[in-house]
Amino acid sequence: MTRFTVPKPFKALLDPNIRKIVEVSGRSTGKSTTNETVAISLTLQSKYNNILYMRAEQRDLRDIFNSTWATIQSLELEELFEAKTSPFQIWCKRTGATIYFRGINGKTAKDLTATKGFVPQSRTLAMAILDEANEVKCFNHIRAAETTANKFLLPYAKIVYAYNPPPVRSHWANVEFPKMIARGATEIRSSWEDIRRLLKPDTIAEILEAKENDPKHYAYWYLGEMVSLEGLVMYTFKSERNLISLERFKSTVQFGGYSPLYVIYGVDSGVVKDPTAVCAWAVMSDGSLVKLSTFYLDPRKIGEPIPNSEQVKEIVRWYKTFQAQMRAFGIPMPTAYNECWVFDSAVVTQDLMIEFRNKTGFFCKAVENKNIERDIKRLQNGYFRGMFKVLNIPENEPSLREVNTFCYDEDNKIADGQDDHTIDADKYATAHYYYGYMNIAG
Repeated sequence: MTRFTVPKPFKALLDPNIRKIVEVSGRSTGKSTTNETVAISLTLQSKYNNILYMRAEQRDLRDIFNSTWATIQSLELEELFEAKTSPFQIWCKRTGATIYFRGINGKTAKDLTATKGFVPQSRTLAMAILDEANEVKCFNHIRAAETTANKFLLPYAKIVYAYNPPPVRSHWANVEFPKMIARGATEIRSSWEDIRRLLKPDTIAEILEAKENDPKHYAYWYLGEMVSLEGLVMYTFKSERNLISLERFKSTVQFGGYSPLYVIYGVDSGVVKDPTAVCAWAVMSDGSLVKLSTFYLDPRKIGEPIPNSEQVKEIVRWYKTFQAQMRAFGIPMPTAYNECWVFDSAVVTQDLMIEFRNKTGFFCKAVENKNIERDIKRLQNGYFRGMFKVLNIPENEPSLREVNTFCYDEDNKIADGQDDHTIDADKYATAHYYYGYMNIAG
């Protein structure tokens, strides 16, 4: 017998008379874990209680798959479930019910076919969950996914939309989900206080620190409020948490078994007058990422555009210097076989990528499925969790300068004309880590 804990704000998930639920809140409020717990308990009850668990992009499915399996482990039920990754599914051995994982974004706003062919076993669903619903490209894709789910929902089944309100009031999620609630959907609002007893002490300490030192972002990040975020975009970057000194880094590498396993180079190519940036992120043996060095080539200092052929020469020159510098520091670096160069998918950057690949023979790829909100959130979250660190050496000064100057305006938008070239390079590198490297390594 297993006791399933459902925090009080989420009691609507247990009401058989409630069909549609909209969960609105910030981080660390229990949305995902509670939804997964209810879904798991349903699969244990009947073979007809299949679950459809969705995210915006197909590439994001590993996140909710891993999260669901972690919830199963926390309930000590691993022996009752079997997981497979191609495609992502979790099967209940006791009843035969299945948890399916699907992405719902189409290629364009008018492409509504992502979930069209989905059919669960027995043609039944006890629950359909869309996590991080605000990351979906447009509301049309949600309509299409709901149409598919409705074909199979059992009389007592539920469809659940969980999201963190984007700070921009005009974002479609801040328009359509309130309409959904006005039309009869049940709203669940929760805060971290509701599940405080379930949170780790370190997490509580981080939340209270944010509440004390940065109340505006605390309200946005943890309470899910739409507030004016005027100020730094990378507000979660803290020197004491995210900067690592050279001496400390060398010491942990040489004596602590903490070493680079793989290096991902994010590349943002300049257009005419914009700088070109390359950020070298090392995947460390504990799974964290450390930015080892930054390349920054600014044509504004020269007064004229720099052709791709010259940019390639400069990047190769920097790469050789960077490798020699790391060796001089006593940092064992992986070979080119364990490196990846990730370029922007813009046409001008693709020209640079092709020329660079032809010159070096290195493994290069274009970043796919860019999403400004999701990509920014990934960096914010990585810095906040201490998973992303920056080596405190002069070569990383361009990256630190942009992190400390890149801002939202008074309308919660990122104004054009700011230097964000290393930040874009960071987006590409970390996207490959999550959706490329981790998929292979996992």
